[in-house]
Amino acid sequence: MEAVSSKTTPFSKRTILSVDTLGDTTKVDDMMRVLGLKSYVVHSVTEVAYKDKVDAVMVDTLSTVSDGLDWIEALLVRES
Repeated sequence: MEAVSSKTTPFSKRTILSVDTLGDTTKVDDMMRVLGLKSYVVHSVTEVAYKDKVDAVMVDTLSTVSDGLDWIEALLVRES
């Protein structure tokens, strides 16, 4: 984790929004916090509109994008 942390230092304090529709059990959001990132989790697309400005949005499925996030320029898709 130390090797990754040194590479993410320039990005510390960035805000990541995770749209977790599948109930992630990998604790990826906890790992992002350890790396100095601000991580917020929502469980449906309808909750996205209520979040402050974010630097990146991470979704757990491509179908989540077509369910209402197609207006976002760049998304990170992760497998749960």
